[in-house]
Amino acid sequence: MNKVKIEKKPAFRLIGFRTVLQGGTSIHAPQYSNQKTTFFKSQIENGRLAGIRPLAEGPYGYAAVALEDGSVRYYAGVSSTKPLPAGADELHFPEGEYVVLSGQGGLSRLAFDRLEDQALGSLFTDAFEYEYNGGPIAEVLLNGNPMDAEVEVWVPVRKK
Repeated sequence: MNKVKIEKKPAFRLIGFRTVLQGGTSIHAPQYSNQKTTFFKSQIENGRLAGIRPLAEGPYGYAAVALEDGSVRYYAGVSSTKPLPAGADELHFPEGEYVVLSGQGGLSRLAFDRLEDQALGSLFTDAFEYEYNGGPIAEVLLNGNPMDAEVEVWVPVRKK
């Protein structure tokens, strides 16, 4: 099992770009993995992520998955309070408690999937004192190296 802790996080805003994930209605599903990878790569290749990198207010790269208007949406971007650039989207994370799962080694996309599988597949049991609250889930690349990644997944929770 990877490192798991509960942390209070301040509110923050992700600015970047989003897509709708197909084939599921829950926040996490195996069929999202390839869609997330394809979308993230496309945002790197078309230069959009590099274009917003100067707006980042910290060294981390972010992605997020959120349930919005009956759809599951995936975001790629940076944390920033600066004005939203033309063509970009934003996602607000409220202040609150988050289950933070940490991992390292291997491809970031696979590491994020493993941590989300752990959180939403085996961590939130009847015996665990917290439950997922339905908010957006953050995927955070800590070391800037998606090929040999140090990552965290932040899942918003509430006490049962």
